[in-house]
Amino acid sequence: NTLEATLADPPLRKAARRKPEKALAKALRKESGRLARRVERALALESGPERDTALHEARKKAKRTRYAAEAARSALGKKARRLADDAKSLQRPLGEHQDSVMARQALRSLAQDAGKAGESQFTWGVLYGREEKAAALTEAALPARWADIGPRLRPKG
Repeated sequence: NTLEATLADPPLRKAARRKPEKALAKALRKESGRLARRVERALALESGPERDTALHEARKKAKRTRYAAEAARSALGKKARRLADDAKSLQRPLGEHQDSVMARQALRSLAQDAGKAGESQFTWGVLYGREEKAAALTEAALPARWADIGPRLRPKG
């Protein structure tokens, strides 16, 4: 019977035949490497819209890496916890940066609406400037944070 044969020897992928700890460790190494590449790509860009987008992509990858590491924590212990902590410490400033990008877009739109209505745009401009400064400070701190965390996230070899 085909069903019995399939149950006796299921057509599993190679990774499914490995010990769970090894499969999880390999998956986390891949996620970690992808995160490292995203962050390094973003940090290599000049400040501006392209870098903003790359930093947002890095934030999403940090979140994914963090959640994967948290899910693997019971099987992998300290290494998974450390990876989750590292990803979280990257995710936080990257999220703050993205919040600033979105706030600046909204402020720009509000200023344009105010201008069309014949109202003052000054307040919107002041708020925009504050957001711009906050984003610049966050961006300026990222290379140092990456210098601390990056070596642990980059693939070995």
